[in-house]
Amino acid sequence: MSTIHDVLGRKGGTVLTVEGSMSVFDAIKTMSEANIGALVIQDNEQPVGIFTERDYMKKIALKGRSSSTTAVADVMSSPLITVDIGESVQIAMETMTQCSCRHLVVMDKESMAGIISLGDTVKHMLLDKEAEIEQLSSYIAGSY
Repeated sequence: MSTIHDVLGRKGGTVLTVEGSMSVFDAIKTMSEANIGALVIQDNEQPVGIFTERDYMKKIALKGRSSSTTAVADVMSSPLITVDIGESVQIAMETMTQCSCRHLVVMDKESMAGIISLGDTVKHMLLDKEAEIEQLSSYIAGSY
């Protein structure tokens, strides 16, 4: 069974973090430049929440708030929802479904090991299934 460690092995473990005092405008600019959909918000180097494209849409754009004057800490999703690096991909997907979130911060003991999205887990599962089908086809064809 695939684990979150396997997903990060394919994807990488980079996590972009910002301080909660950063403006929403600067946060979405950072996200756009990095081509990512979420930032982890830190307070004194500790993760305290996450800011996503969905947070921007629901809490800034649809409420008519100013992204230039609103601090990202005021609109982040908190508490931070995490998954252990050794957990199965299926459990991570179930967690995202239950919490209606698209991103999970991956923890390895007390430290952040990465961040995964629902898309990352789906891609990982598809690649696993393709490899399984290829192995079965080779076995059936007798070229194992």
